[in-house]
Amino acid sequence: MSFIKLPCADFISILNPIARLACSNKKSNGVLEFARILITNKGGKLAAYASASNGGQSMARRIENFESDIDMLGEDKEVLLSGEKLLSIVSAYTSFDANEPVKISWDDFSENGGLITAKRSKMKIDTADPSAYPAPPKLYAEHSVLTIPLKRLQDVLVQARGSVAVNNSTRPALNGVNIKLDCSAKAISLTATDGYRVYDNKLDVTNSKNDFNIVIPTKLIDMIQGLKVSDASELVRLRCDTNSCEITFKSTLIRSQLLDNKFPDLSELFLNEPDWLMDLEQKDMADALGRLSAAIDKRLPAIELLIDDETQETHLRTVQGGKTLGEDYLKSKVTFKPENALSVNLNFLMQAVANVTSKVARIGQHPKDKYLVIQGEDETSRMIVLPLRT
Repeated sequence: MSFIKLPCADFISILNPIARLACSNKKSNGVLEFARILITNKGGKLAAYASASNGGQSMARRIENFESDIDMLGEDKEVLLSGEKLLSIVSAYTSFDANEPVKISWDDFSENGGLITAKRSKMKIDTADPSAYPAPPKLYAEHSVLTIPLKRLQDVLVQARGSVAVNNSTRPALNGVNIKLDCSAKAISLTATDGYRVYDNKLDVTNSKNDFNIVIPTKLIDMIQGLKVSDASELVRLRCDTNSCEITFKSTLIRSQLLDNKFPDLSELFLNEPDWLMDLEQKDMADALGRLSAAIDKRLPAIELLIDDETQETHLRTVQGGKTLGEDYLKSKVTFKPENALSVNLNFLMQAVANVTSKVARIGQHPKDKYLVIQGEDETSRMIVLPLRT
């Protein structure tokens, strides 16, 4: 019976995301419902890896500290473990000490063909033949590459994700985040939109090769968010071709298919400087919008902003069919008073203001198309919220 033994802390931290990915398989491919463990001879030393795939994304993680009965001169050993059962066992073993050894052993590939033990606990688990497991897609020889601080990338992606469309079947590119690499500028731009709001930002990269223009799915964004950063300066490497993207961070390798890249060119939205209407405290604005979210029309959460340049105040009013549902007032540094009240979706405005990380939030209006532009002081991120038709 082959086995691999590792500390419980590693068993949980490494296999939890692997098992979750195996459980997310939606393509009715039975073998993808299993997680894969491989033990191999690499450079004269035993190396072990855990991996899983859902058909669109795959993840492989190196197991650093382990024991095994595998002969270094023999053949590689691998096994497929039921993702659903593995996830249950991982969750159940969180009560054990971090250094408690967990042993995974298997004799054949069948129902209850494997055994996971720790202390006096014994859990049987279904196994399957790994020869049927598909190999992950490989990048073309000609591909793009960049490195960037992971923490900064995570912060921007979580902001952009809020503006991504959900299951847009007619324009599938809007279901992800558009990333463009400009090697000459040593920067990437990230853009997301659902047709009613836009998020746009730019990030500097440390190294890059070959420009690219891709759309990454939200599933990949969530997997990137799951990577654990211990230092803000730690770098992640992205490699991309026209079909797939590869993320490498420490001992984790993630691969994902890309979305159909027919993302609209939204650069014209930011060509002209907006009429800056006012500056106000970001926290005050966020708090006021949060309060007013309790008094909205759930079907159409409209909010009106009435700007008074004489009192230097902004009157916030949620409405339903012309009737006021809630009101609030904010001190503002008004620089330009629009002709009419501004009417937008409260939820969209609240999210845009939440994305501002500086103390002061700036709100402007496009002089012709009248959409709102929200950004912070000295920040590269910009958010657009389209007006409601009144």
